[in-house]
Amino acid sequence: MAARYFWRGAAAALALAAPLAHAGWQDTPDSLHLQPVGEHMKVNGTPMEIRAFSSTVPVAQLLDTVEAEWKRSGMVTRTVASTWTVLNQTVGEQHRSLQVRTGGAATDGFVALTSPKQARPPKLAIALPSDVTAVSIVDSSDQGKTSQQVIAVSRRSPSATVNALESTLRGQGWQRQHLHINAKGAVFSANRGDEQFDATLSAQRAGSLLMMNTIIN
Repeated sequence: MAARYFWRGAAAALALAAPLAHAGWQDTPDSLHLQPVGEHMKVNGTPMEIRAFSSTVPVAQLLDTVEAEWKRSGMVTRTVASTWTVLNQTVGEQHRSLQVRTGGAATDGFVALTSPKQARPPKLAIALPSDVTAVSIVDSSDQGKTSQQVIAVSRRSPSATVNALESTLRGQGWQRQHLHINAKGAVFSANRGDEQFDATLSAQRAGSLLMMNTIIN
C-alpha cells in the first residue's frame, strides 16, 4: 500500500515539475499543447523560437484552421515538402511557420517564429579544416548548457576528412575520446575539459557529409 502511494506522489510531483504547455501561441488552436524546443536558439545567426506538438486533430483540419486564423493578419503560403506541409507568414518584422505531418494516429508538428532583422553572422564554436564548409549552424541553450549543431560538407573522403578534423581540433586543445572509420563513414568524439565534441561523417558521391555537435558548457 505504501509503495502505491509513493508512486502516485512521485507522478504528481513530476507533473508539477514539468514545463507548462503554451496553448494558443502564434494564433494556434488552444487544443494544441506546445512544448518549447530549447530556451534560446539561433539558426544560421537568426533568432528562432520553436515549439513542438502532437495532436489528434487531422492534418487537413489543423492546416485549414490555422491558415484561416493567420489570414486575418495577411497573406499565408502553403507548401508541401516530402511528408511535411508548411504554412508560412510574415507578420511585421517577424516570420512564423507551422510544419505538420501525420505520424500514425497522431499529427506531429512544429510552430516556429523567427526574427530575420535581428540576424547576425553565425560564429563557429570550433575552427574547421580549410576544406570543410559549414552549410547550417544552429546555436541553442537549454538548462544552462550551450551547444552548437553544424552540418558541413567536404570534397575529401570521410577518413581523410576526419583525420584533418582531429588534427585541427588537437591544435585547439581537444583530446580524442573515440574514433571509428569504416567504408561508409566515420564517428569521432573529443573533449576539452568540460566541453564535448561529436561528429558523424558519411560518404557522399562528391566527398563527405558531416554532422557535428559541440557542447560548450
